[in-house]
Amino acid sequence: MYKSLQMGRAVAAILVVLLHLGNIIAMDKYFAIKSFAIPFSFGGGVDFFFVLSGFIIFKAHKNDINQPQKLITYIRKRFTRIYPTYWIIFLAVFFLAITLSSLRNTVPHDTWILVKSFLLLPQERVHAIGSPVIGVAWSLQYELCFYFFFAFLILNKWLGIAFGTGLLYLYISYTRDPSISFPLSFITQDYLLLFAMGMIVSILSSAKNISIDKAMSFLFLGLFMFIINALDSVSAFNLLGEWRAIVYGIASSFIIFGLVQAENKGHIIGGHPYIQILGDSSYVLYLIHLPLMSLLCKILILLDFNHFGYTGAIASFVIIFVICLLSSVIFYSLVEKKILHWLRTSNSH
Repeated sequence: MYKSLQMGRAVAAILVVLLHLGNIIAMDKYFAIKSFAIPFSFGGGVDFFFVLSGFIIFKAHKNDINQPQKLITYIRKRFTRIYPTYWIIFLAVFFLAITLSSLRNTVPHDTWILVKSFLLLPQERVHAIGSPVIGVAWSLQYELCFYFFFAFLILNKWLGIAFGTGLLYLYISYTRDPSISFPLSFITQDYLLLFAMGMIVSILSSAKNISIDKAMSFLFLGLFMFIINALDSVSAFNLLGEWRAIVYGIASSFIIFGLVQAENKGHIIGGHPYIQILGDSSYVLYLIHLPLMSLLCKILILLDFNHFGYTGAIASFVIIFVICLLSSVIFYSLVEKKILHWLRTSNSH
């Protein structure tokens, strides 16, 4: 794994955390300071993750394409990466919610909805979210959809191409059509296109004649596009509108390409061990931050932090942000890292 991309993974996860933290602080039931929802409202972190995932999966498994004997190993690796950590956090959040009467209504009680959420199966939105219990897990549903597509490529490349062509046809035919319903409404989102961008970047990254200056030019171009997109969102001009995810995807593609080419030339960005551990723990941070924020906000309200106005809100913002980062690093170091090591070791025997 490129150290520069681990840095990118850390930054993307932090952007998601800051977005949700600002929104929570702004809620009427907590601090009711609407301005907190503005500075990090631009998003972009999840879009970067999708492009990065397309890059990594193609980079790791491109030699497995049209090699059906590699399918079981591929499935095992993808299962190990996604499910164990998700299941631990899912069950912890669910049982905590049903134990506390004040949180009981925050999770669904329909068995089939819970099963689909537990297995990360795409489903219609429940209470305005696509994945109950762990709200951000909607993105993992798209991740699994991409894994499914790549499994077809491994089984038979022409089968994979046919499957991908079918998805592309549906995307072109129905995207941005407000009248369509689930599952077409799920399939025809821009997100699956971002995975394809990542695959293209992975193919192009094999180029050997890219100088460090050109690599940095690609990186700065991507950052410039990302910032322009973000400013358009925060300023509420909304000139990019429904194309925002696509622009973030293109920007992320340039950023990833630049980082990879720079590192290929020996120029590592964000290689500090502290940044790398944040990158390692980014999946945990992504999964735990929303329930942890909700819990911490309730505690801080009980401690009357909201009575101190902006000062209390700023202090709460910093406290919650730091606890989220520390908790993810601790969980990764003590739980996820050991589980992944055990699963990979046991699978190799």
